[in-house]
Amino acid sequence: MNVLLLSVLSPIQHPVLDVFLLGFIGGCSLCAAIFFLRFWRDTRDQLFLAFAAFFAIQGILDIFALELGRPNEGTVTLFVLRLLSVLLVLGAILRKNMGKG
Repeated sequence: MNVLLLSVLSPIQHPVLDVFLLGFIGGCSLCAAIFFLRFWRDTRDQLFLAFAAFFAIQGILDIFALELGRPNEGTVTLFVLRLLSVLLVLGAILRKNMGKG
């Protein structure tokens, strides 16, 4: 059963679905970044700015991955940039909890 399900949705057989979903997720990430920028503008809370940067980076990288030959695999550069954006949010959370934000 699992083998059948995996073969039906494999990226080799349905690359258009991968591209559509990756573009949709990228667009939604950029929309979330705009919302967090609005919240940051109203409150000047650095945590909102970190989340806006995170979603903007994720959205841009998702859209950039569409140009790759195999967008569902990614590259080391994309992985490192995604890791740095997550560490940015983690740093902002730690800063807020330490009482400096």
